[in-house]
Order: sequence, then structure tokens, then C-alpha cells
Amino acid sequence: MLGRADGVLGEVVLRERPGEAGPGYELILNGVFLMDTAETTTERLLAGAVLARHRDPRRVLVGGLGLGCTLAELLDDPRVRRVAVVEIEPLLVGWLRAGLVPGAERLLADPRVRVEVADVREWLADGVDDPYDAILLDVDNGPGFLVHQRNAAVYEPAGLAAAARALRPGGLLAVWSADRAPRLRADLSDMVGATGVVHRRVRRQGRELDYYLYVAVRPG
Repeated sequence: MLGRADGVLGEVVLRERPGEAGPGYELILNGVFLMDTAETTTERLLAGAVLARHRDPRRVLVGGLGLGCTLAELLDDPRVRRVAVVEIEPLLVGWLRAGLVPGAERLLADPRVRVEVADVREWLADGVDDPYDAILLDVDNGPGFLVHQRNAAVYEPAGLAAAARALRPGGLLAVWSADRAPRLRADLSDMVGATGVVHRRVRRQGRELDYYLYVAVRPG
């Protein structure tokens, strides 16, 4: 066990697990698995889908730090000049800054990165002075498999509309989901703009799992 404490949304656990290729790291909230470093395909794809669709993604906001995989993918692209990471859990930010997940401390120390400890829904609802080229949301397991009910508002029309207002014309809003979410796709289309879906099947702990990314484009 690397870290275990009561956080903003409940008990947060960061633990190390042995693996054939070396140790892996797992994040758990209130006893529910959130993510690990053994299978990071879709966390990286959340960034990759946006980078492939936007010709000049200079300013990006990431809602949900996780274990830093989405952030790492963004920082690998030289077009990305600024990344704001909004993370509600200060414990997680502190653990990653301390290097409990090797390499994550370097991501947070990158001069392009600014970390804000806040609820991303409230952050967006308050409005932003300088809109973003892209906003990436991975704050929970999606609207159909919530770890904490407080996060439901992120996926509701008012939350999506607030994110849309924080985008530049032509900007992208990408949302990660552990389940197919047709209602989310419809609300994204209504609140933001034309919405596509990226489906990816991954193998985790001997099981085949389907994950979904919803990418909406604010009209230019």
C-alpha cells in the first residue's frame, strides 16, 4: 500500500501490484477500481483522439488527473503549449508529486502544466478568461457507472454546456466512459456540437472490456 487516506470523495487508495514487466500502480476510490498503469490504452486515447482531430491544440484542460496517462500523451505532442489539470483530490496530486507513481512527478513539474485542486464542474461553471482548444473529462467511470454521485453533474446538460462555453470555436470536448452512453452522446450533440464515438476493446485481468470516448466539436 503506497497511500490510503480519507479524501474529498471518500477513501482513496494507491497501491503497487507486482507484474511480469515490473510493478504496476492502481487507484481505488471507496473500494471501487478506477484505473491502473497495467492497461492505459483508453486513457492515452482520450488525448490521442483530440490531438488527431485538432490542428492546433495549444491550450488544453484535463478534468481528472488519474495516474497521469492522459497528461503524458498530451505532453508528448509539441503543439501543446499549456495544460491545465483540474483535480478534486489533493491527496492524489500530492502522491504523484512525491513520485509514488514513478515518472508522474516529472509530468507535474513540466513548465507547460498547471494543476488546480478543484471540482472541474464548478471550475467550468465559474467561467474561464481564456477559452481552451480542447477539454478532456475523465473524472469518473462515466455517467452509467459512477463511483461517486457528486460527479453525475459533470455529465448532465448544464455541466456539458459549461464546458462548451469554455471552448474556442472549433474546440473539442472529449469524455471517457466505461459504458456505452447514448444519452451522453445526445446531450453532447445538443450542448456542444456534432459528436462522434470512439470504441476500444481492451483486455484487463483476463476479461475483455469495452470502453467509449465521446468527442464533440463546438461549431467554428
